[in-house]
Amino acid sequence: MFPANYNLGLIFSAVITMAVIVIMIRIYLNIINKRGSINKPDWMSDSEFEDKFGKKQK
Repeated sequence: MFPANYNLGLIFSAVITMAVIVIMIRIYLNIINKRGSINKPDWMSDSEFEDKFGKKQK
């Protein structure tokens, strides 16, 4: 679009900024995912829970 306004420093800065943002989002999602675990409700049987979520209760 405006190739005269772009230089190598600007492109490099944009790539680094994007990488930092993506890494921060991935770390944040990993932290949230580790905290939340699926627990079996009292009213659900063990076999129903395993069929629906595919893992056993700890």
